Formats: sequence, structure tokens, C-alpha cells
Amino acid sequence: MSEDRTTRDPARGGPGPAGDGEVGRPGADVQPAGAGPGSPDAGVDASGASAAPPGATADSPEGRHDQQVSGAETGEDGKPAGDGRPEPPRLRGHLLRRVPQVLALALVWVLLWATLTPATIVGGLLVGLLVTALFPLPLLPERLPLRPLKVLRLVGFLLQDLVVSGVRVSMVTLVHGPRARSGIVALPLCTGSDRTVTTLVAACALTPGSFVLQIDRERRRWYVYALGLHRPGAVERVRRDMMTLQRRVVDALGSEADIRSCRDAVAAVAAGRDGSEGSGTP
Repeated sequence: MSEDRTTRDPARGGPGPAGDGEVGRPGADVQPAGAGPGSPDAGVDASGASAAPPGATADSPEGRHDQQVSGAETGEDGKPAGDGRPEPPRLRGHLLRRVPQVLALALVWVLLWATLTPATIVGGLLVGLLVTALFPLPLLPERLPLRPLKVLRLVGFLLQDLVVSGVRVSMVTLVHGPRARSGIVALPLCTGSDRTVTTLVAACALTPGSFVLQIDRERRRWYVYALGLHRPGAVERVRRDMMTLQRRVVDALGSEADIRSCRDAVAAVAAGRDGSEGSGTP
């Protein structure tokens, strides 16, 4: 029996006589010398770049890892090659945004001392720096719009309302005395900005005979305590006055969406379409 010497040569890619030196099939891929699995050139293409391992794609974890490693080594990701540590925060811009807080605290310090001297000014600045360093307040992302003309109109309205409301409260106190009737009036809230709401509350506190009791953000309501509700129609008058005040504040400091919403709410209150009512208490 003759021995079958036909074997499969993996390097030649097809069956053939052992040692006859012929290629088993045309066009078979032949690895160059020194490119075996254990050689140092394995996994390197002709351009010299590291080739991805078999089965690794750009979307696979292996492919992404190789891209990150290659970018870190060559600096192709826009960052210098290194240990990948993030850059230190830019303290300059952060400190500049704290300047208004420091100035506001310094102004409060000078007002508390009621003297405008270099010592109080410097002391106020030092106190402002110390307070902002020990108790840093969060920086609000929203920016107040700059409407100087609307702000001047708001100031003029507050001065006028201060005089009118002062005379009205004085007459109610002199005529009715302890029998003067007061009540709580519910009003629609037209803005969600913290600073606009705070300005509205402060402006209402400047008006004699009224102040804000509660802000209900969930129901978009704010409740005002008012004095002098003894006459018929006094509740409607208070609601119109407070909505006018809110419109002035929103026009000066609110966003465009708040301005449109406030105008609709003022028109609804003037027409009596709003559902909130004032509850008077003796």
C-alpha cells in the first residue's frame, strides 16, 4: 500500500504534494517574512499605524480604546500628550462674577454704619470678600435684561403709589380706626424668575397698607394682605393696583415671555375673568 503524501499546507492555502514547492491555489495570500503572529511587526499596517485587533470596529469598546490611546500619544485630539489631567479652573472669570456680590455687601456695610468714610468703604470691601469666600453664593445663570427706560418708569410709579397709598391709608385709619377692614387678595403670578419675584415683593412692601403674604409657585399665585377693604369694589381696586405693579416690574426686569403672560393676566383681571377672589377679614 502506497503512502498518501498529499497534505494541506496552510502557508500555501491549498492541498498539494508535500515539499513540491507549488502553490495550491492561485492568488493565495502569503504572509511576508517576519510577519507571523509572534513577530514584532504584527498588527502594524504599511503606513506604520497600529492596526485594530481582529473583530474591533470603531463602535466597539476595543476600537474606541485604541482611538483614545492613539490620540493621547499623538496629540490629535487637540490636547497635549500626557496623563490626561484636566486643566485647572479659570479663577479669573469666576472671581469677576463675584464682584457684584462683594460690592453689594460693601454697600450694605456702609449703610449700616451710616457714614461714608474711607475706613467704612475699605471695611465693607473686606467684609464682602470674607463673606463671599466663606459662604459662596451660587451664581445664577440667568441674566436680567437691561431696560433703563422701563426701570425709570417703575421708580416713578413706585414714588407716585407711595404718596397715593399713604394718603389712602391715613384716611382709612382716621375715619374707621380699629374698624378698618382688611383682607387677603389672591393674584395670578406671571413670572418664574427668582429675582423678578423678589423685586415684586419688595415693591409691594414699599406700598403703605399692603404686603405679600405668600408666593405659591406651584399654582402660580401670590397672596397680598391689603388694608381698607370697607367700601364696595375695594377688592377689585386692590387687585387692579397689584396687577399694575406686577406688570411694571415684569416690563422692567422680566423676559419677553413673562411680559406677554403678564399683559394677558392684567387684561383678564381687568375684565373679571380671573377666578381668584379676595377674602376679607374684619
